[in-house]
Amino acid sequence: MKFVTHVSVGPLLCAMSAIICAIPTLLLPADSPNAPKTALLAVGAVVFAAGVIRVRRETLSRREASAERDDENGS
Repeated sequence: MKFVTHVSVGPLLCAMSAIICAIPTLLLPADSPNAPKTALLAVGAVVFAAGVIRVRRETLSRREASAERDDENGS
């Protein structure tokens, strides 16, 4: 019996983006310059977009793999 372990990277990237977007609010003072805050939000948005793309690709590859297994089993 084979045990398949698969770690989904997409949801982890989405969670990381939430942390990145929260850093300016949690760590920087309210009267700090806006440039670092904007940069962190932009990085968080890019990481979130990468996470969403990863989730979509992982879902698609799982569907293709299950379709191939069904074809091999004659279903």
